[in-house]
Amino acid sequence: MKKTILTALALLLCTMADAQITTTPDGTLLEGMEYCSKGMVPDYASGQISRFDETGVVAHVVRDGRKFYIQDPITHYRKGVWMEGELSDDGTQVVFHTPQVFTTEQGTTYYLYRMAQKGQSLAVDPTATDLIFSYADGTLTQTDGGYLSICNAEGRTTSYVEYGITIRPVGLEAPCPPADANRATYMMSYESEGAPLTQTVDVAFGGDDVYIANPTGAKDSWIHGTLDGDRLTCPNGQFLGADEQMGYYVYMQAAEGTVEIITIPGFGEWPVSNIKLTADDAIVFSYDAATRQFHTDQMFLVNAAADKLSDHYRDFSKVSLKPYAEVVAVPADPVVISCSGIIEGYGIGIFAIDIPATDTEGNYINQDHMYYNVFVDGQLLQTPDGRTDIPYNYTDGQTIRVSGMSHTFTYTTPITDRIGVQVFYRVGDVVNSSNLVWYDITTEGIADAHAQLPVLRTDCYDALGRPAAPDAKGLIIRRTTLADGTVRTDKHVVR
Repeated sequence: MKKTILTALALLLCTMADAQITTTPDGTLLEGMEYCSKGMVPDYASGQISRFDETGVVAHVVRDGRKFYIQDPITHYRKGVWMEGELSDDGTQVVFHTPQVFTTEQGTTYYLYRMAQKGQSLAVDPTATDLIFSYADGTLTQTDGGYLSICNAEGRTTSYVEYGITIRPVGLEAPCPPADANRATYMMSYESEGAPLTQTVDVAFGGDDVYIANPTGAKDSWIHGTLDGDRLTCPNGQFLGADEQMGYYVYMQAAEGTVEIITIPGFGEWPVSNIKLTADDAIVFSYDAATRQFHTDQMFLVNAAADKLSDHYRDFSKVSLKPYAEVVAVPADPVVISCSGIIEGYGIGIFAIDIPATDTEGNYINQDHMYYNVFVDGQLLQTPDGRTDIPYNYTDGQTIRVSGMSHTFTYTTPITDRIGVQVFYRVGDVVNSSNLVWYDITTEGIADAHAQLPVLRTDCYDALGRPAAPDAKGLIIRRTTLADGTVRTDKHVVR
């Protein structure tokens, strides 16, 4: 029986398209669509399967005549791949034939497959492999009762599974400043995940209406408030539109609580949150008309849910905004924090770099005008879209991720020599650079030898990369220089 099933699967693979669709298909992108589903995803930390009930995911759907394309239909494993379907003759159904190629990793090709429940498990049914959606009023609703999964050629699931899928218009309008609003660049200082941070944001003034650009960096996303004398009132719960980097439609939510940084042996430092939403009507900023500065002691979230605390949010507290004037400066040196090596059983490794958004004097500089180069074993690293000058806040959501000044990179080819990083800052026609900083990849024996070398100096920095006293409190980056020139870095929290 098993041989018969495998033969049927092989025939299916022969009749299906054998290439990924990774470029945006021709046609019309359906704006303002959200993806809702239930599903399962492997939890590699515990070895268990986690279940989820997902709403508010930003959906990318393209229609080209009768053809429909959905990008990343497995929302917890985003590769930028499109799944192709076709509208029925009567216009009431969209059918997606499976299998369709999803990705190839380490020589193994994985497919998007419709699966069926067989007892307590899932299996491919070669006689029912179509994923079927009803189509009415602009909404796609899964009706076939199956499960969409990522499988190998034998139909074995990777445990990434989604079902009960609905793709629909989100039906909400986000605030946006009028075209004639007066815009200015502001410096925003705040705390997030227990660390002090600074960045620039746009602020637009249109009479008594004030619009603050979403501090997550989401494009065309604004917080709206009304100015009355020395108070700016921003309604709680307002819809902010799509946050493509987070991958969700987001809302401004009043909140309270703290985020504590703890050290977990073997895993390093992790933020632990006890944040909860509050019923406040608004987030209120004080406003100084003479200096045009704003401040609030209230915490707020950019949260991926309208009525509950999502697993996906950014927290902002002790927020201050003041006009920002950019000046020519030399960026501070980056710090390569760690390199894991290829992790056994997963075939990937991770290295982490901290890039302070400050100059050599510890003053904030504009991240929008910063970029950096990474060298791996003497080769200039390229982003998946081919860039070598990597913008400060660039992420593809998979191989390069950004959180504050922390930049993490996933790689699959072993690094045998060293990693280099150099940062650049452009103001007008002037480009200044940091030092090119190197991180040597050593064997265990060499690392032990280094441990015996005398320490030449130890430098300490805060979470923004500014020089800090050795006894400073909070998140501290320690950079130790040994007698042979080797530099080691580590992060720790001082209470």
